[in-house]
Amino acid sequence: MVRARSITADTTTLLEPHADAWGAIGDERIELDMVPLVLQPSEYVQVKWKTLPYGQIPHVLVRAAHNREALFFRLRWHDPTHDLFIDDAANFPDQAGVMLPIGEDAPISEMGLPDQPVNMWLWRADMDTPLYVTATGRGTSMRHHESPLLGSAVHEDGGWTVVIARPFNVPLASQYVVPLAPGMSHKCTFAVWQGSNKERGGLKAHGPIWQPLEVES
Repeated sequence: MVRARSITADTTTLLEPHADAWGAIGDERIELDMVPLVLQPSEYVQVKWKTLPYGQIPHVLVRAAHNREALFFRLRWHDPTHDLFIDDAANFPDQAGVMLPIGEDAPISEMGLPDQPVNMWLWRADMDTPLYVTATGRGTSMRHHESPLLGSAVHEDGGWTVVIARPFNVPLASQYVVPLAPGMSHKCTFAVWQGSNKERGGLKAHGPIWQPLEVES
């Protein structure tokens, strides 16, 4: 279970990965696994990566909090390489994401279904603002031009610590928004991409089951 603690701290403070406010919250270890090759969105990817390793990051440590204005996730994982750049040929950035079903449920590995959409809050090491993504199945990911998300990150001591946040109230159509508020329960899962291994898209380590998400009142 991931419990978002109610904390008296402003948004600027909680966006700082090593702020003292995070010290009162314990880590929840979320086990990760590779997305099965059969679920990769193209035959080319399935053939090319048949004998190559990917999704090798075994777990991510998660803390969650809110300040009655926004919900924050702090993710921490081991990755000795600091990958910031993308050129679509040799280099790819490190990435991490929080995924939530927009409705009651949705299949994680399929990235949702037409009647069961999902929402990904996607941090990338080469971007200042996390991407706000919705999907209704493999290969349907849609980036929203105006992202309501906030994020920050540090790479030190052989790993990343990343904070991704979303205000409780966002100016988007309801079909693209996970309803979140203090006192609510929902579900979430997480994913990590290792840029030095050319991971992108479905080539990632992810939590294959939904984690209960409890937002404290």
